[in-house]
Amino acid sequence: MSKNACRITGIITIIISVFLIIGGLYLPQAGVMPQITITSLVTGIFLLIVGIVFYKILKTDEK
Repeated sequence: MSKNACRITGIITIIISVFLIIGGLYLPQAGVMPQITITSLVTGIFLLIVGIVFYKILKTDEK
């Protein structure tokens, strides 16, 4: 995977994770089941970590 593809993938996963984390924090106020909010938070945190790995850590050496 090229360097730009890794960065784009990282940015997309970070954006999705932010929406999932915000949703997990504000869904309890809307009366949604606790399992959905916990799943949303855990998935958001996981995607945030994956996005950071793709954006910062995975770098291919293109010359």
